Formats: sequence, structure tokens, C-alpha cells
Amino acid sequence: MHILRGEAKLVKIFVPRVFGCRHQFVSIVSMKMTKYPYPIWPWQLSQGFPWPRLQFLRVPDPFRLDSGDDLPELLLAYEEWGQVGKGLPVIIFHALTGDSHVARHTYQDHPGWWDKMVGYGKPIDLHQYHVIALNVLGGAMGTTGPHSLAHDGHPFGARFPKISLYDMARAAKILADVVLGFNRKPVVIGGSMGGMMAYAYALLYPDSILGTMGIGAPIYHSPWAIAFHTVGRQAITTDPDFNGGNYYLTGSYPRQGLAVARMTDMISYQSPQSMESKFGRSYQTSEHDEFQITSYLRYQGQKLVRRFDANSYIRLTEAMDHFDLRQRDLSRMKNVPVWMVGISTDQLYPPDEIRSHAELLRESGIKVSLETLRSPWGHDSFLVDIRPMGKILRKFIETVTHAVVE
Repeated sequence: MHILRGEAKLVKIFVPRVFGCRHQFVSIVSMKMTKYPYPIWPWQLSQGFPWPRLQFLRVPDPFRLDSGDDLPELLLAYEEWGQVGKGLPVIIFHALTGDSHVARHTYQDHPGWWDKMVGYGKPIDLHQYHVIALNVLGGAMGTTGPHSLAHDGHPFGARFPKISLYDMARAAKILADVVLGFNRKPVVIGGSMGGMMAYAYALLYPDSILGTMGIGAPIYHSPWAIAFHTVGRQAITTDPDFNGGNYYLTGSYPRQGLAVARMTDMISYQSPQSMESKFGRSYQTSEHDEFQITSYLRYQGQKLVRRFDANSYIRLTEAMDHFDLRQRDLSRMKNVPVWMVGISTDQLYPPDEIRSHAELLRESGIKVSLETLRSPWGHDSFLVDIRPMGKILRKFIETVTHAVVE
């Protein structure tokens, strides 16, 4: 483990907390930090973490979760791009195994997961916008999660409490209030899990945003989606090296379990068309003892092992599976422009499912715009099919900001 100590700047803010349907303003003293104050784990180190422009917000107050449990403090890892403090704010929430590193800051920087979408002259144009992205609560890349240290100085591991997407949205709101203040309203965008989190954010803070977009994101999980995550969690927890979730200081890691979880998920992220196009029945070796698709899935499994934490996978997929926007007061969102993007070949969240969820929200009086990303690449299309995705993003941002100007 490597430990970096950080320089801090105190910031005092008053944050609106939602208790049921009531708002209560809570005084929070937070610290902006430029260095990571905790141990750096192998999956972080392998990615060059902490990246040069990565920032941290430390909130030393207890953070109450939907479960009733308290986290002793919060550390939020985030990055900013573009017209910081001046441009229209755009908050981007990442997918399940993502992080705050949406795009490069310089040509020498590590690649970002949405480099082709966020940048100067790109669909989310840094000439115009102030882009903010954070690693979500429970994540593996800097924000408080199972790998973080508990009161006893040891990693939480299995002791890390269950979290909800609403908890993740509340943590993001603390960061938004510090970075943006109360007068600058952002647009909120997310793909997959990030889109579900964007819906949660819109429901909790409808008066604080200009609009929200969920890409390939349902308002609740079907049994089909829950099934994939169930297999993934089972693979991890039955790995002998899982050690009940307390593996950080053992020298072992549930590599096989996390790899199998990723292999399973990658099937749901593809489509029959994309697999046929990429691999067909081609073999990986001249001996014809392994198919290309087999090699690809094994590679993706091992790749995730090198860059993610198994306990984060468990807590985040649990939060996704238990999320159900229908259980909340949907009337809170009636004045929020909500854009939902279905993906034509998505096997995990089929376009008909997204369409039915959009209709459900419309029946509750919510202004929903439904778009379809037509692409052969399955659920991951929003990450790879840049041209059509870029057109939808531009249309969304221009529409919601134009409505405000009018």
C-alpha cells in the first residue's frame, strides 16, 4: 500500500438534506484536497491513480444512509474540465465499473472512458461547458467505499454498509454545492448505472437542475437484469480468496470470482449482432482449441480484476438491483425535463423496456423525451458509437438550456 497525505482547504456550506418530503439545511465543513489521504490499492496503482488533475472533497461529518447506518465521513474523488466556474455546468455520472476520469486533461494524460464525447469541439464541448464527474459513493477509485478505512484503521471490507442510488445522489449533491454553489444549475447525464443515478438525483433535487438524461438506464431493474448481477455476486462470494469480503490485508484477492462476474456481465453488454460481427465462429489459435469470443471474455474478466474492487461490485450492483423510482413521489419530477435514451440492440435493458418506463413516467405527469440510439453494439453502444450518441447529447443540452433562456 502507498499512502499520500493531502493539503486541505476548509469550505463551509449549508446543504439541503431530504428527509421524507421535507428539506432541512445542514451545516457541513468540508475540505478540498489535492492529494489522496488514504492507502492506494493495487487496482488503483495499476491505472496511475491518483491522476494529476484528480481532486478530493473530504466531509468529516457522519453521512446517514437510507439503511439507517452512518458512514463516519465522506471522501469524494472528482475531476473538472472546460470553463470551470463560467460555463454551463454538466455533471456526468459513470456506469458500474467506471470512475471520475471521463476524459483526458492533456495529451499526456491517461485516456478517459468518454474521451471521444467530452473535449474541445466534441459533443460535450469544453469551449462552452464546465464538466464535473465524480467517482460514486461505494466506488473503487477514490471515493469512500468498501476499501476505505473504518474507525479502527482497517478497511471496511464486508462491514461497509449497503447503499442506495439515492445515497449516491446525496453524496454527489454535496460535491455539486461546493463546486457550483447554489446559483448554477447543471444538466445531469449518466449512462447505465449513471443514468439510474441521474434519475435519483432529479427526484431528490428537482429544483437544482436544468434537466436529466439517462442513457440505456431503466427506472427499475427487471428480473433479467437482476439475474446477471446475482450470478456475478455469487461468483465473487464463493471465490475462496473472498474471505468474507475481508481480503485487503491478506495478500490474496478474489480474482477468479470477479473475472467470472465481469465475463457474465460482458455477455449482457453485447448483442448477438455485435458478437457475430466481431467474432463469428473464428478461433483464437491455430490449434482451434479456443474461440475468439472465449478469449475475449477471459481478457475482459482479467482486465477488470486489474482495475476494480470486488466489494465495490457487490455494493453497487445491490444498489442498482434494489432501485425502483416508482416507490418514490414521482410528482417531485414534474417540472424536470427528463430524457431517456433506449439502445436499439440493448440486451440488458431492451428498448421496449425503456419505452415502457418512459410511458410510466409520462402517466405520472413527468415531461419525458424518448430517444433511440440505433447501433449494433448492444448496451455499450453509448460508449463506442460516438456520432449518433453525440447528436442525441447535443440535442438534449441545447433543448434544455434553450428552454431556460426562453
